[in-house]
Amino acid sequence: MMRIVEGPLPRGVFALGLPLVVAMALQATFNLVDMYIIGKLPNGTEALGALVICDLVAMVPTIIANGISNASAAIISRRAGEGDSREVSRYTWQSLSMVALMSFIFGFIGIVFADPLTGGVFGAKGEVRLLASEYMAIIVGGSFTILLLLQICAIMRALGDGRTPMFLLLGSNVANFFLSIVAAFGNGPYPEEFAWLKPVGDAIGLAPMGVAGAAWSTVFSRGVALFIGVVVLAFNRGSLLHLYLKDLIPKRRAFSRIMKIAWPNSAQFVLRIGITLFFMAIITHKFTSETDSTTLTAFGICMRLDTLVLFMGMGWGAAASTYVGQNLGAGLVKRAQQAGWWAAGYNLLFMVVIVIAYLVFADDIIKVFDDTPVVIDVGREYIRVIAVTYAFLGVAVVLSQALSGAGATLSSFAIDSVVLLAIIVPFTLVMLIFFDLSRVETWYVIAVGNVLSAVAYVAWFKRGTWVEKQI
Repeated sequence: MMRIVEGPLPRGVFALGLPLVVAMALQATFNLVDMYIIGKLPNGTEALGALVICDLVAMVPTIIANGISNASAAIISRRAGEGDSREVSRYTWQSLSMVALMSFIFGFIGIVFADPLTGGVFGAKGEVRLLASEYMAIIVGGSFTILLLLQICAIMRALGDGRTPMFLLLGSNVANFFLSIVAAFGNGPYPEEFAWLKPVGDAIGLAPMGVAGAAWSTVFSRGVALFIGVVVLAFNRGSLLHLYLKDLIPKRRAFSRIMKIAWPNSAQFVLRIGITLFFMAIITHKFTSETDSTTLTAFGICMRLDTLVLFMGMGWGAAASTYVGQNLGAGLVKRAQQAGWWAAGYNLLFMVVIVIAYLVFADDIIKVFDDTPVVIDVGREYIRVIAVTYAFLGVAVVLSQALSGAGATLSSFAIDSVVLLAIIVPFTLVMLIFFDLSRVETWYVIAVGNVLSAVAYVAWFKRGTWVEKQI
């Protein structure tokens, strides 16, 4: 904890933030790995279209849990700044109980309502609908693995540990890569890229499971990382965190305190994913047909690339949140404010590199997942419009996380509500109804939303009233 509230601030934020960025980027690569592997299946284009729908739906429980993670991390980091070991321990285990209960609810929904969601709500058609229903039942049904894993990572970074989450996610990603290939292709024919693993599939004798195999391997890999993370927390020594079995029993007071901070944060991310689903619905209904899902596939690939950018921003934001929480707990208000700006600055530099890479290698990146010419053309079109706004998106994400570290989650929810619900959605509907919104215009509307969000967050963070929030 001492390096959080003492020492050179720029170096400290960078030292904590970089492993968290790597960890969050690795979390994003779970989806990229599955997308790469599934894209090599004989029905790869349809399978990728199915993943677009499933991933966006699966993000709903993840982002709701993210609100709980951010809220509990804010409380834990504030109490750590105060040196209160008992409260750190109480809210660590209570938050894990809370996420476990939520995981059960979402798992039930994912298993029972997979087909109505994919086909009825999001308009998936034909083979895409069948594949999406199968994949969703497994991924959302097993979502407890990723929700609890991310909660454990949030607790660790709230206590100033950015390396353990990185290693947990790195190990699970490596395992997921190999397991997904073997499970998807089994003892059947393998594409040239994965032919070196065919002897393993033959030895196991597992029939090809396709999309379902990739889903099962992801759940299993996350589950192993989760088990290791629980062991690390439970047997942690020499820190403010201790295991008290009674803290695992849900308590109304602790749950209420967490939810008071969590609900605006969860609502904020639900709003953001809702906006994404809003645009996906427009794309599905307006730019796809029973026999042509290429635009949806391209959008899905680009959304995965966007997610990588978003998660990297969340890594720097997590560092900002920890610094803000612990320094406010220690009474170091100015240091807490400066930490947010430093984290936003580091993220800005990272985004510049990402933007250049995406723009220069757009075709090559998209081709990795699907080499269909139309998919490449649409993906390139999207990247050329959206990528230049990644820097704005990153600043908004980091400063939003910094506000969460102070417990000022309602401010972030209010900002996103004004920008997205009061401006972007009505404007999009006007364009759709009265001006026959085109595909390219859809990308520009999304880009404008990124820019407006950044401007709003910078203005609010600079105002500084959020430091007065008590949690």
